Amino acid sequence: MKRWTLFALALSLLGGAVTVMPVRADEVPKAAEAPKMGESHAAAIKAYESFQAAQKTSSAARAEALKVYREAKGEEAQKAALEKYQAVVEEQNAKVEAARDGFVSAFDKADVDGWDLTAHAEVVEMGLLMSGSLRQEKDPKGAVHCYEKLLEKLPKSRLAGVVRSNYLPNALMMTGDYEAAQVRVEALVKEADENQKPGMMTTLGDIKAVKGDLEGAQKTYAEALKLIPDKLEKNDVRASARRYLEPRIALIGKPAPEINSKHWLGAEARPLSAMRGTVLLIDVWATW
Repeated sequence: MKRWTLFALALSLLGGAVTVMPVRADEVPKAAEAPKMGESHAAAIKAYESFQAAQKTSSAARAEALKVYREAKGEEAQKAALEKYQAVVEEQNAKVEAARDGFVSAFDKADVDGWDLTAHAEVVEMGLLMSGSLRQEKDPKGAVHCYEKLLEKLPKSRLAGVVRSNYLPNALMMTGDYEAAQVRVEALVKEADENQKPGMMTTLGDIKAVKGDLEGAQKTYAEALKLIPDKLEKNDVRASARRYLEPRIALIGKPAPEINSKHWLGAEARPLSAMRGTVLLIDVWATW
């Protein structure tokens, strides 16, 4: 299954198209004098423009193919139109992904401290976010560096909030340095607003749980849950935090619930309780 990385607050799951949100002038820290940018910066700007063009072309191609499918009459025509639409989506996804990779490669070659943020804040914001996202699984420390740089360079940008509350805490945890991760996430929690705090505290509790501090983890989860009002407005991010917190409170550090499946692959079926004292990895999956 192809894995996609979220690069912004809005993403088309079918097309992999990023919605770019321009950085406003008031979101850019004021500098005494603009840095002198070089050829590598110009190459990154050109690659970003190519990435934007690929997104625009992709959106138009997918929209046209979807229109043909919706207007198709008859079962055979609909089937053919659907296959065409799926082929267009796959083709355009590949083109956008290639343009994205080209931009990130060019951006990584440019000195991040040499950018004129007044003129090119959007390029820097998206470059650091995308570069961090692509690194997160194989090089989480590199991802942390990118996210920290984004917060340093553009602390008030529109994507800084999601980096501070989501991307950075997750990358810190993935480094495996749980002591350092806990210290940094605790600092981020103190800086967070009331909407971001429960989700960030969930990650903080997870770090404590991985360290073996189950009591501390449960205390953090409970404190986070208390911060969430009973009634929330539609699309309030704290509703998602609640969905993650409740099963953690119910399960982490507690005896595992009985699982007594009658159908095993490659072994005789046994209830979970019969394997007490054994380390088990339980893979829970679903199809939809």
